[in-house]
Amino acid sequence: MDLRQLRQFVVLATELNYRKAAERLNMTQPPLSIAIKRLESDLGVQLFERDRLGVRLTMAGGVFLGEAQRLLDGAEAAIKATRDADQGRIGSLRVCSVPSASLELLPVLLHRFAASFPSVRLHLSSGSTVGILGELQRGELDAAFLVPPSSGVPGIEWMALPRQHLVLAVPSHHPVANRKTVKLSELGEETLVTLAHSDSPGFAGEVMALCRRDGFHPKALQESSHALITLPLIAAGLGIAIVPQASRRIAIDHVRFVPLTDSEDQALTYPLALATPSRSINPAVPWFVDTARDVLAAPPGF
Repeated sequence: MDLRQLRQFVVLATELNYRKAAERLNMTQPPLSIAIKRLESDLGVQLFERDRLGVRLTMAGGVFLGEAQRLLDGAEAAIKATRDADQGRIGSLRVCSVPSASLELLPVLLHRFAASFPSVRLHLSSGSTVGILGELQRGELDAAFLVPPSSGVPGIEWMALPRQHLVLAVPSHHPVANRKTVKLSELGEETLVTLAHSDSPGFAGEVMALCRRDGFHPKALQESSHALITLPLIAAGLGIAIVPQASRRIAIDHVRFVPLTDSEDQALTYPLALATPSRSINPAVPWFVDTARDVLAAPPGF
């Protein structure tokens, strides 16, 4: 007994007419009649009563109809699940992000992706750029949001995202705390709290390049390993920090955020990218990248 025989039986049991059933099955009546008799022989029971009035299900046939339909439905579900898995529509996806992307970009993307691919289980984590790059290269992550390093990284593909704005985090009593904007060149010789270059070389490098370009020469540097550690240092009055605009979403007492501009009053920004392993075998990755391209792509001319 195979699935083809079950389909033939279910169609005949539904139509109770050999001619109509054969038409639905795209076959002629004699082969259908032979197939049904072979099925009855294999089962050792009579499934249909046949007389001059037509075809009727026996009691055994009625029971078998329910079971046959359940088996066919299960087979269809198995085929669909297998094809969905092959196409990346079910399965799992391991995504990591630097903190700033977790606050604004990631929620928007995940909302769309989860709606389009509800059967893909998402495993989320956060980390530093250096740690994330290592996990991508080792195949421990499927996708990640981070500030790209200045040089390429073997085995990783990049999709540029809209550049993100920077703001200045200062203690609430700082002279510029209530300003609408502030230029880097106005900051004199403040103590600057930066993310450690060893953890986030891309972001730390961008910040220091902006400082040099705009004439801000900190009198001292204090390093922090994580954005959530940086802000308490600012609240304690231990310096100021150039942080992603997304940091404004973190509620912390005694810290003010002021938009940063260069000498020409242009907003200061930094790059962000979606990174994926070049040789990923997870079929859900292309769907995730395509969704990110649709949802997060920079507008023309950005």
